[in-house]
Order: sequence, then structure tokens, then C-alpha cells
Amino acid sequence: MDDYVAEFERKRKNSKDTPVAILAIHVLNDFVSKSNVGTLQQLLEQLKELSKQLKATAGSSTTSVASGCDLFVRFITLSRGQNAPSSEIDILECKGFDPVRKFLVDRGNLFMKRLKDSRRKIAQLAYPFISDGVTVLTVNISRVVLEILMKAHEKAKKFKVLVTEGEEGPLMVKKLNDQGIQATLILDASIGFVMERVSFVLVGAVGVVENGGLINKLGTYPVAVMARSLNKPFYVAVESFKFYRNYPLSQLDLPNDAKYENPEDTKHPEVDFTPPKYINKLFTDLGVLTPSAVSDELIKLYI
Repeated sequence: MDDYVAEFERKRKNSKDTPVAILAIHVLNDFVSKSNVGTLQQLLEQLKELSKQLKATAGSSTTSVASGCDLFVRFITLSRGQNAPSSEIDILECKGFDPVRKFLVDRGNLFMKRLKDSRRKIAQLAYPFISDGVTVLTVNISRVVLEILMKAHEKAKKFKVLVTEGEEGPLMVKKLNDQGIQATLILDASIGFVMERVSFVLVGAVGVVENGGLINKLGTYPVAVMARSLNKPFYVAVESFKFYRNYPLSQLDLPNDAKYENPEDTKHPEVDFTPPKYINKLFTDLGVLTPSAVSDELIKLYI
């Protein structure tokens, strides 16, 4: 498995524009296609161990990698509803493992295809909320937020974007400006000053937990609190593979491996937790959701 972990780390370094969770799922799917085990149970045990190792090397993306890997394994092995074709049911009950492996790889490829379509679906749902003349505030960098803003710009919407500095805010501003979108970098400490002229806040997510709360780049929570104090809508754009089976009630409830790049160094967290009461809507590939609807969607994803 060391080769697959090394491949994951290589992909992280060379594929900056691809979500870390998708890179991990690519590695899992590759592992399934090349596995030489003889039973489904053996494969599941190895996938569980590999997922654990990928999560341990994912840094601040631990949350999305954990949820993405879990959903991938469930999708290829367990997602067989009552209306599933009889051939799908029979193939997992056959004696030889080769046809089972082929079936699992096909399911994995289908899962990957759905992941690739998720950002496009979210952008299609969210861009109508951006009307001419609005000012959007976003936190740091988010690929799915970038996709939404690019879609709105493609539809000839005229708007401005304010981006908090954070770690990669300058990169977000550059990507927006390169697309012809007017974007300005602001200091993290200036959100109270600029919030009055903001129309709404739109952020991405590292993960969304069972109660509809948000795990995202550090600095998101104070932005949400300030937005609520001035009655500014706070929207989250997130792919469903980032739905995370956890129920934190405060910052301290987040596990250390989700908060810190290095769990042994707990001085500076990479993310914070925004309670669901501060969130107005979530734009997802499953539709536009309220925070209270997330738990229902998680149940559907995991049965």
C-alpha cells in the first residue's frame, strides 16, 4: 500500500486544482482495479486500511478525504437499491471474483463521473443568486465558488467579489481577475468594515457535518457571525462527497486530525467550525438545501 500512499502524495503536489478528496478516490479506484485479492471481504479490509493511510497524510483535508473515501466504498459495494438490475445483485453473489472486481471498477468509474459533474451542477444551481450590481464576499480560495462566479460571469452578470486574504486569497483573486471578474483582496481583520457593502457571503467547504454546520478554512466562522449581525445571507457551496458523519457543537468538538495539518502540533488550526444557525442555504449537487436537511441527505447517502 505504500506505493499508493506515495502516489497520493505525488498527486497532491502536482494537481493543485483538483480537490484532495477526489485524488484520494482516484487512488482507491486504481487500487481496486489492480488488486489481486480473492474475496470481497479481503478487498473491503484493504480499502479500509488504505483509506486510513490516505486520511493520515491528507493534512487539513482530512475531513473531505475521510467522507469521500467512505462514500466511495459504500457506493461500489453497498449502493444497490430495490430497483437495482438483477445482474448487479447476482454479480456480487457469484463464486469467481474476477467479474466482481470488474463490476466494482465499473461502479468506481461511475462514481468518479458523478464527482466530475458535481461542480457543474452546483454552479448551475447557484449562479442565478448572483444578480447585476451585487458584491460577493468569499473566504480564501474555493474551487466550487470559483466555478459559480465564472458561470455567472459567463452569463454576463456584472458583480464584484471581495476575497479575504487567508493563505490563498491572492491566488483566488488572480484566478478571478484572469477570467475578467472584478475581485479585490481584503485583510481578514477588515470584514467588519466591508460587511456593510456586501450583498451576501458565498464560501466553499472542507466538510459539512450532520447538523448542517460547516468546517472550512480558518476565518470562516467570524465572517459568518459578522454576516448574521448585519443580516447578510451566508451561503455555502459544497459537493455531497464532503458530507461528514460527525456532530460537533463547538470548535473543541472537532477532532484534532481535522483541525491541524499536523495533529501533534496543535497551536494553529487550519479550519474552524461554523454552527448551522449562521448558514442560510447550501448549494450542493443534490440540490439547494437548508442546514436541517443535511442529516436527511446523509442518511440517503449511507443506506
